[in-house]
Amino acid sequence: MIKYRIWILGFLLVCVTFVFAQKHEYSTLNKKSIKTYDQALTQFELGYYDASIVLLDKIIKKDPFFIEAYAVKSTIYAIGKNYLPAISFLEEALNKNPDFIPFLHLDLAGLYFKTQQYEAARSKADEYIKRYFPKAKQRRKAQLILESSKFSIYSLKHPKEITPENLGGNINSELKDYLPVLSVDMNTLVFTRTIPDDRTPSGFQEDFYAAFKDGDEWIKAFNIGKPLNTEVNEGGHALTPDGQAMFFTICDHYGFYGKGRMGHGSCDIFVTLLKNGKWSEAKNLGPKVNNRSHDAQPSMSSDGRTLYFSSTRGGGYGENDIYMSRITSKGWSTPVNLGGVINTPGREEGVFIHPDNQTLYFSSDGHPGLGDNDIFMSKRQPDGSWGKPINLGYPINTSQDEFDFTVDALGGYAYMTSDREGGFGDWDIYRFLLPDSLKPKPVSYMAGKTYDVETNAPLSAKFELKNLSNGKKVVESQSNTQGKFLVCLPHGKNYALNASHKGYLFFSESFKLEEPSSLKPIVKDVPMVPIKTGAKVVLKNIFFDVDEFALKDESKVELMKLNEFLEKNPTLKIEIGGHTDNQGNRAHNLILSKNRARSVYEWLIMNKIDKARLTFEGYGDSEPIKPNNTAEGRQENRRTEFKVISG
Repeated sequence: MIKYRIWILGFLLVCVTFVFAQKHEYSTLNKKSIKTYDQALTQFELGYYDASIVLLDKIIKKDPFFIEAYAVKSTIYAIGKNYLPAISFLEEALNKNPDFIPFLHLDLAGLYFKTQQYEAARSKADEYIKRYFPKAKQRRKAQLILESSKFSIYSLKHPKEITPENLGGNINSELKDYLPVLSVDMNTLVFTRTIPDDRTPSGFQEDFYAAFKDGDEWIKAFNIGKPLNTEVNEGGHALTPDGQAMFFTICDHYGFYGKGRMGHGSCDIFVTLLKNGKWSEAKNLGPKVNNRSHDAQPSMSSDGRTLYFSSTRGGGYGENDIYMSRITSKGWSTPVNLGGVINTPGREEGVFIHPDNQTLYFSSDGHPGLGDNDIFMSKRQPDGSWGKPINLGYPINTSQDEFDFTVDALGGYAYMTSDREGGFGDWDIYRFLLPDSLKPKPVSYMAGKTYDVETNAPLSAKFELKNLSNGKKVVESQSNTQGKFLVCLPHGKNYALNASHKGYLFFSESFKLEEPSSLKPIVKDVPMVPIKTGAKVVLKNIFFDVDEFALKDESKVELMKLNEFLEKNPTLKIEIGGHTDNQGNRAHNLILSKNRARSVYEWLIMNKIDKARLTFEGYGDSEPIKPNNTAEGRQENRRTEFKVISG
C-alpha cells in the first residue's frame, strides 16, 4: 500500500520486545508460571490473542507478581485499541514492581497520551526520564511524549477558530479516502481510494478517483480508470500547474508493475503526460529518484522544476524523510534530504509545496503534536533553508490522525485526511478555512497560448517569467502542442514574460500581478513573429527614468534575453530603435530616443555581441504605434525596439 500506516503506537510493542528478551531473567521463580508464560508468548506471536489472554490470566491468578504477564496482556488490549484496560494492566504491574521493567513507565505515558490524559502523560514521561536515565532512543520517545503533552494541553486551551467540514458522501465513502489534490482552478479534486480487490493478498488495492465541482458542491466522485488505474496500487499524486503532467506513486509488492512500469523499489514515483486529451503510459522517473526502498507521495513546485517526496531510503534522519529533486538538462538530480529541521527519527510524509513555492506542509509523528500523526507547516527562509515546523494546532490536528494536507491556490481553503470520529469510513477528506497565521502567500495564475502571428497556428514555445526587481527566474516552462500554457505566480510583483521558438523573434512583455480576489486567470496570449527582414520586437522590459537615457537595473532581464537571442542566431543583424511620445520638444525627443537606443547598443557590445551586427537609431515621435491622445497610448509609444536588418 502507498500509505503504510499501522495505527498501533510503536511504544506499545516495546514491552513485548523486552519480554521476549527476558526468557532467562523473569520476575518470578515459579517454573510452572514461566512455562505457561512461554506458551502465552507463542500464542501471541501467532496472533491468537484470545488464547494468549486465557493463559496470561491463569498466570496472574496464581502468580500475581509476574510483571511480564501484565505487560503482554496490556499490549494485546492496546493492539485492539482497548486502551483503558491496557492502562489498567500496566498500572497494576507498576504498582506491584515499578523498577523491574523501567520502560513500562514509557509505555504507560504513551497510553495516557493516546487517551488524552495529557497531564498524566506529561508527569509519567518526566518521571521516567528523571528516575531511570534511559538510553538515547527511549529518551527521545519519552521527550516526545512530554513535549506533545505540553503542546496538547496548550492547544486545547487555545483552539483555532475553525471547524473542519467533512466533504460528504459524494467524495467520502465507507472505504479509505485520502491524499486529496486540488486543481489550480479549484474545480477538480483528485484523491486516492482503497477499494476491495480479491486478486491481491490484502484483499484491497488503491485507485485514483476524481470529482468536479458544480457551484459550491462536489458531484459524485468517479474512478479515473485506465491507463492510470491498473491492477496494482496507484495514488499519491501531484499535477503540474498547467495540468499537462501528473506525478504519482505506484506500489507493487507482488512483482508486477505492468507494461513499461518496471520498478526499483516497493513503491516508485512515475510520470504521465496529457496528450490530445489522454494520459500517456506512466513512465518511471528512474533510479536517481526511486530508491530500492519506498518512494512516494510527490508534490511538484509551481515552476514545474522541483519534486518533493517522501522516502525510506537509507542515510536519512528517520523511518520516512522528505527529499527534493530538481529536473535539469541531464535529467533528475540526486535527491537531497530537507534536513533535520524538517525530518525526525519518526515518519515525515504527505508533503505538499504550495504554489507560492515558499510554504511547505507535511505530516509527521516525530514532532510534538496532539495525536499519532499531525500536520505541520514550514516557511522557506531568505537563505533558502526551511524554518522550524509549526504544528497547525487544534482542531485541525486532534488526538486522532491527520495527514495528506493541501491548500488551494488562493490560500483560502485547506483539505486534509483524518480518521476523526463522525466520518463515512476509516479515513475521510475534510476541508476548512485556513487561519491567517497558517496561510501561504496567495497566488494567481496566468494562462494563454503561443501562436504564429501570421498564420495563427499554435506553437509549442518555451517561455519564462522573471521577477523584474531581482532578475530571478520564477517560472520556466513550455506551452503544449496546442500552444496552451498555465503557470502559477505570487501576487504583488512585477514580472517579465519572454517566449522563444526556433525561427521566431522572442516575445517580450511586462506586467504587475495584483492581489487576486478570485482565481479568474490573467490571460496573456503570445504572438510569435517569424524571423525575417523588417520584423520588429518591442522590448517592453527596457526601462529609463523620465527624460534620462541611462538603463535602469530592471532592464537587465530583457537585455540578457536579447543577448541570448543574438547568440543563438549568429547571422542576424539588427537595428536598435528608440521612440518617444509627442510630448515636449521634438528635437529634444529625437536626441533622447537616439541616446536610449545607443545605451542598448553599447550594453550589447560590452556583452560580446559583434558591433558589426548592430546599428542604432532614434525616431522621436515619428513612428507612433498608438494614438498620443491618451496616457495609455503615449506610454505605448515610449518604447525601445529592435528590427531585423538581415539574416
